[in-house]
Amino acid sequence: MSLIKFIAVGLPIALGVVMIGHGGVTFAGSALVRENFARWGYLAGFHRVTGVLEVVVGLLLLIPVTSRVGAIGSAMIVLAAVAMQIRSGDREHLPLAVVLMAASVAAIAIHW
Repeated sequence: MSLIKFIAVGLPIALGVVMIGHGGVTFAGSALVRENFARWGYLAGFHRVTGVLEVVVGLLLLIPVTSRVGAIGSAMIVLAAVAMQIRSGDREHLPLAVVLMAASVAAIAIHW
């Protein structure tokens, strides 16, 4: 398998796994997650909406037929997270969000 083929297949899968994992943690809503969402100005319980969206997008990334839609959804979610972190001045998690944004854009490009 060529490197490009490996990346074309592996990147959406890896991104999907990350989105599902992060979505599960977000949905579970530990005290830290709930505190962060409150600090960012979201309503109580909104972490569950975000978690479900992340899991759904992650699942879409794992299915070849829906991977393109999942990549676009992932980019939208991560873009919203980057904007929220910049707006709130919470730059601690910004590097990870930027890496996920780059992976989402690359996944979109793979399927374009």
